Amino acid sequence: MGVLALVLASATAASPLAADELQWFPGDYFDRYARASLQRQVLSGWPGPTALLQLWRSGALAEDERLGVLLGGAAFHDPVLLPLYREAVGSPSQRLRQAAAYGYRDLIADRLPDVRGGVDASAAEALDEEMAWVASTLRRRSLVELWLQSALAHGGASLPGWDAVTLQRTPADCLLAVEKVVDVGDLDLLAGGYRLAADRGLRIGLLKLIESLSLSRFIVIPEGGHHGWGPQVYEQAFAGLDAALQRWARGGCAVDGVAVQRERLAAMGAAGVEPMGPEACVLWVNVLDKGDPQWGLPAARRLYACGGPFLELSALDAGSERNAAQRRELLRWFRPLTAAGAPRPAAR
Repeated sequence: MGVLALVLASATAASPLAADELQWFPGDYFDRYARASLQRQVLSGWPGPTALLQLWRSGALAEDERLGVLLGGAAFHDPVLLPLYREAVGSPSQRLRQAAAYGYRDLIADRLPDVRGGVDASAAEALDEEMAWVASTLRRRSLVELWLQSALAHGGASLPGWDAVTLQRTPADCLLAVEKVVDVGDLDLLAGGYRLAADRGLRIGLLKLIESLSLSRFIVIPEGGHHGWGPQVYEQAFAGLDAALQRWARGGCAVDGVAVQRERLAAMGAAGVEPMGPEACVLWVNVLDKGDPQWGLPAARRLYACGGPFLELSALDAGSERNAAQRRELLRWFRPLTAAGAPRPAAR
């Protein structure tokens, strides 16, 4: 039996693609609760993006299952799925058009749209054109680059050699999108964007993301807490980051994010441990538990790779109660550790 046949048999046996959460789409309850539940299921047990593409192309999916692919598959943030959204946004089914418009924005980490009023023919046509431009861009550039470019454009700056689409979004929305899709391998991109950014708010946001992925602390809270905040706090943080970037680049080379994490972990007493290796899983639990709140973003990503649940932690809003609640939930999942000192076997 071929791979596609096996995936089809698995999907149709239990119909995981037609999840219960889909009944709440579109609406506030889906936005606030059901979407996160659905996407956690997707990232813990669904077929991957390429397999979902094959399932869609097979013609064997019912409409509810196609709806599930459009809404759930967005969690992968993988451009390989973009053709599905272009196809579905022109569907005669209003429900599929709504899911295509919503899921496409989610797929590229954009602000979620309100599609409760439906997607008419003119809106579908405009979306199809945008998707075509974005798909062309993502064949050559990454999502992180797309959102960095869109953020930098507000200050008249541009990534070197940029010759693709630039989205018209606010810098705040661009930063939130970058946070959703960035990983340690993008540290050099963030550093380049930070150097080019003229807008102070954008520079602070990029500084926070770099601080997170590099397991560093550049923004030092004053002795008096919020009473001691002032422009000098960020000026000192910028100076600290500038010095660190010079050190990390080592003579003008690109910043190697994994090497930076390895260096930082060694400074914390974990020399010789590869940040991306399975032996580092317990170490990342400790980073999540004992480290600075903004370090929760890379820790959560690595603990998902270690078999934990997918939970998004924020570096841009690291001090929020929501962030703290997500952190506590992830720590509960990883306790107790096994007697061997490794996380319990992955449910996935």
